Amino acid sequence: MVAWPLYAEQRLNRVVLVEEMKLALSMEDSEDGHVSADEVEKKVRGLMESEEGEQIRERAIAMKEAAKAAMDEGGSSYTAFSKLIESWK
Repeated sequence: MVAWPLYAEQRLNRVVLVEEMKLALSMEDSEDGHVSADEVEKKVRGLMESEEGEQIRERAIAMKEAAKAAMDEGGSSYTAFSKLIESWK
């Protein structure tokens, strides 16, 4: 994933995805807010070809598997949601 915030909360999303979760590379925009074609190419190639890109892909796969496990029966999200439903009855 390439984080390219344009407005509103997207800048916060970039911080979370790039710095905290380490699931994206950040686009570097110029002073006028535009991103060059060279920058786009650099980041996409970085995701596809670099060691950092490989680590990001591995983390993304791990997060996908963790999310799936949480949603499966007996998983943390499944259990929490079941408890919520029971509390409404």
